[in-house]
Amino acid sequence: MDMVCSDMNLLELDRVSFRYHSDSPLVLNEASLAIRKGECHCISGPTGSGKSSLLNLIVGCLSRPFEGELHIADGVVLGLVMQDPNVQFIRQSVGAEVAFALENLAVPYDLMVGKVQAALRKVGLYVSLDMPIEQLSLGQKYRLMIAAQLVYEPDILLLDEPWAQLDDMGVDELMSVLRLLKSDNVAIVLVEHNPAAFSDLVDHFWQLKDGKMTSGCFQSAPISFTRPGYIPVGESVLAFEPFEFCFEDQSPLFVCHDHLELFEGEIVALVGDNGAGKSSLLKSIAGIQSNVRALPLAVLGKQPKLGIFGGELGLLLQRPNRQLFENTVLEEMQFSLKRFGLPLENADRLLREMGLEDLKSHSPHTLSYGQQHLVALASLASLKPKVLLLDDPLAGLDQAFYCRVWQVLVSLSQQGTAILFSSHRQMNHMPVTRSWQLSDGLLYDDLSLAGVESVSAG
Repeated sequence: MDMVCSDMNLLELDRVSFRYHSDSPLVLNEASLAIRKGECHCISGPTGSGKSSLLNLIVGCLSRPFEGELHIADGVVLGLVMQDPNVQFIRQSVGAEVAFALENLAVPYDLMVGKVQAALRKVGLYVSLDMPIEQLSLGQKYRLMIAAQLVYEPDILLLDEPWAQLDDMGVDELMSVLRLLKSDNVAIVLVEHNPAAFSDLVDHFWQLKDGKMTSGCFQSAPISFTRPGYIPVGESVLAFEPFEFCFEDQSPLFVCHDHLELFEGEIVALVGDNGAGKSSLLKSIAGIQSNVRALPLAVLGKQPKLGIFGGELGLLLQRPNRQLFENTVLEEMQFSLKRFGLPLENADRLLREMGLEDLKSHSPHTLSYGQQHLVALASLASLKPKVLLLDDPLAGLDQAFYCRVWQVLVSLSQQGTAILFSSHRQMNHMPVTRSWQLSDGLLYDDLSLAGVESVSAG
């Protein structure tokens, strides 16, 4: 990498082109970008357009060569927070992860604790330094990785899809941190499907599409959904009695004082902040969450346990790469169909409905985070399960795929599938039957959205 750069720019890309394989399309096609001190750049583009690849190229994480020039000024320090922060963690505990950078910089031990705590406070993560990272939610892990980068005192901070991973409070806290960094002449590069959330901070907006980088203002067209006709709910498929949600040997994470039920044909949103317990609850419903006290819960008339539901229950994990294991997208789609004796044409139909036909021969392991979410969801939807549990299924999606996912979910609900999906934002303008709210240690049923038939979201 050439380290010679003009005095004005911290980093320059000059007509950079890149492709993963010699016979694959260009991910970047003569892309150019110049970044100066204190600037904030926001890069948007369709799901799978190469935004994360661009960040990885900048920090030197891509193994294949590229064409064009990449210049980074002498002494410039880069910090990167990937879309899935799990792939970046080195240590087991919160404090050790943030301290890792300080150890490499030979910071004296008596100064370390204060610097670690200060970095965690900057990102609004108030947890014990000894807390195991595996006990954090994905949003909390994203905050942790930001803190781990801040202790390096980077000259350029690169963030991949922060809005999707953080709740609204987390975004507000991040905005405060980024404003402070800008005032200290730190440059910021955001890859973001929702640039409007950071519009007050951004100096330059970019669109990456078909390998081309173009500058200009962001455009955010309204999204409209119509749920055709009122869908009467059917039989109960999931029922909770009042309970306390506890990990073994720990205080309750949250309490539910109500009798909760999920019915055939419903789309229910489970809404709560990062770390509230949404993912753990969904995994408990599916019978795969370990170290949780037994819950007064029946799913399809059974006590949840791994493997007993067959194709009647589907769970989309928050990290979709953990449930993708076949060599191609089509083989991934067909695996469970073969297992449960269902028509293989369901795979092709779902790929068409979700606009994924062009990916059927691709390896799911080389796809973007958002594309992996789509493939994993399509694999589950093709089974037409009675119960579908989705953990943050909209993360990493552009507006076009966002709409396609909703269309698929509404179609499934019309066929009787009961859908429960988690989100750290309210779904007041989406085609949901109602919400289960998880806040301040309480889980309760919010009936205010019941009967919504036609909605519009901006």
